Amino acid sequence: MTREEYEQHRRSLDEQLRIGVELLQAAHATQVRALEVVWVGSSGGARAAEEPVERGPADPQKAPRRRAYALEDEVWAALAQLPEVFNPRDVCRALDYEPHRASLHRVLERLVIEKQIAIQTRGEGRTPTEYRKVARG
Repeated sequence: MTREEYEQHRRSLDEQLRIGVELLQAAHATQVRALEVVWVGSSGGARAAEEPVERGPADPQKAPRRRAYALEDEVWAALAQLPEVFNPRDVCRALDYEPHRASLHRVLERLVIEKQIAIQTRGEGRTPTEYRKVARG
């Protein structure tokens, strides 16, 4: 085996690893979304029990812990500032801070379930889910 063949095989293995990790992360994200939908729809998802559990060290760029449902109220208020079709990054810009990703996702899923917003296009990989406001009539 030449050095060039070795390096080509090594790059191939590294690429396979990268793809495998991305697939595993995407599968995990899908499972977490499904679990959150079940949680919100179950009796365990009652408002009093929905306070998210903080894990890991605090990220200084993320917002400090707020009172229960403060994020939901803030997202509701931010909806008026958002374009007709928006994504979670737009919501963060409107909020002027970046809430915990799972908490924001939970609020957006609740708004979808309550038919306040609808999923325009489901995100995949690094492409975020796009939501659209539901017309009130």
